Amino acid sequence: MNTQKEMYGQTEKQVLAAWKQVRPFYRKNPELYIAAVLSDAQHMLSIADYDNANKYINKAKLLLFKRIK
Repeated sequence: MNTQKEMYGQTEKQVLAAWKQVRPFYRKNPELYIAAVLSDAQHMLSIADYDNANKYINKAKLLLFKRIK
């Protein structure tokens, strides 16, 4: 994968902006948002949409790593 759009389906900035937008709803449990992203990946796998499943997994990993910093 060469670009952020290939990795996430959008730019890294857009992924993080989406998180910031819903962050107030997940104040005490931000991991629930990441779990929701992984649930989206599971759904994509169930319908054999492997490319989008991979993008959702990459988004979840990005959020995990950014949260650690």
